Amino acid sequence: MTPPPEVGVPPETPPLPDAPLPATITLNAFTGDSAVSGDLAADAADWGTATRPLAQRKTLAPKAVDPGDWQDPAVGWGVVLAENAELSAADKAAGLDAPPPIRRLLAERGRIFASRGAQFAPQGIAPVLRAVPGNDQSLMRYYSDGTDQPLTIGVSEFGTERGRIPKFLLIVGSPAEVPWQVQFSLNRSQHVGRLDLPEAELANYVDALLSQWADMPAEPGTPLIWSTNVDAITASMQRLVGDFLTVRMATDPELAVTRRMDAAATCAALVADLAATRPAVIVTTSHGKTGPLGNADAMRATLGSPVDADHTTLDIDALLAAWQPAGAVWYSQACCSAGSNDGTSYTGLLQSNSTAFKVVDAVGKLGAAVAPLPTRLLGAQKPLRAFIGHVEPTFDWTLIEPTNGQPLTMPLVNSMYPNLFLRQRIGQALDSHYRGVGELYARYAKARREVDAFTPGAGDRATYALLTAIDRQSLVILGDPTVTIPLLPSQR
Repeated sequence: MTPPPEVGVPPETPPLPDAPLPATITLNAFTGDSAVSGDLAADAADWGTATRPLAQRKTLAPKAVDPGDWQDPAVGWGVVLAENAELSAADKAAGLDAPPPIRRLLAERGRIFASRGAQFAPQGIAPVLRAVPGNDQSLMRYYSDGTDQPLTIGVSEFGTERGRIPKFLLIVGSPAEVPWQVQFSLNRSQHVGRLDLPEAELANYVDALLSQWADMPAEPGTPLIWSTNVDAITASMQRLVGDFLTVRMATDPELAVTRRMDAAATCAALVADLAATRPAVIVTTSHGKTGPLGNADAMRATLGSPVDADHTTLDIDALLAAWQPAGAVWYSQACCSAGSNDGTSYTGLLQSNSTAFKVVDAVGKLGAAVAPLPTRLLGAQKPLRAFIGHVEPTFDWTLIEPTNGQPLTMPLVNSMYPNLFLRQRIGQALDSHYRGVGELYARYAKARREVDAFTPGAGDRATYALLTAIDRQSLVILGDPTVTIPLLPSQR
């Protein structure tokens, strides 16, 4: 008697007996007359042993698109320039008026798209779109055949092909040429950055971008978080951004966070820490310099620079003498840290004799411009990857939902960690922050309808929603939106 197999061990399968081929086989088919059968061919045994190439599996399902793969023509990257009435449509499409470093970047990325099967013109460069004066709802796209097409922001398809707007866009030029409002509008649907640099500094940045910051030693494992606490709003920013980020990062065993706060948040400590740890991610929360109000030139020279616990403004020359940005990403939560706009959005909100109104009014009279700190850092010999900052001020009222005390800074915190450390591109990392702008404008529209219906409290809700939407949308990326921070050891 054969013993039973051991528990958990499958019984041995006996070999199959020899089975000679039958002379005739029958199909489970019916022609209407009789069963269908047929004799096998004389060499039927050879049929089963013949080598046949396996046909490639075909599917009708579309290929999945990685939304962060800007090199995929279905996602795309392109440049936005100011409209230029002196050029032909073909020359506008070719970006002939772009600075030479940008033309080099367009050609290099155009070659990447061509290698991925993109069908676009002219001369294989990446797409060039144009911002039309007075229009922040659409972009013009010109083609080498002399035709043109207005493309509506937010509803046009993504990609590099004709009739599409690339998902990733780099605005090239000052906000006087391509207004901030165009960037604000694009941020709600695209991933957008801006470069406004002199040609030599622009060449520094493009060289670093194309080399992916080769030999520039920004360290992803040593982030720096620096927060002042000198009054109620800086205390709120320290708690709702700096502290939240510190707690999040402290749970990551690969990160050694440098934290400066309260009285220790001095400019001297900031410069020393940057030089010593060479962080790839820098977060600062503080007041931004907006004075002296009576001297426009002096105010312009230090606009938006961090002000420390001792009320000292960061000296950019001293900073760059001690430290090179070398591929870091810097988020500065401070008034005007990214720059100034042409006029102010807050006329009618603030009492005209208040200090707050005098500040926003004086900044607005400076005109639309990028602040000096990001300009110097992005154009440095070893440049920053990206700078994230605010146009105009941010408000204490917009940091917390007034009805329930919920912090409204979490999308921003998530952008810095974990998104950046998950190697999301900087434009992607901030996506949830910008998506909130649309929701706030929807709340504003609802509150406006309630105002018309005389609903109690609707005016307050409309003001809060509008202020918060404007505040949130004024956060901008300076630098190329496709950049990522360096790899952590576990990602290499």
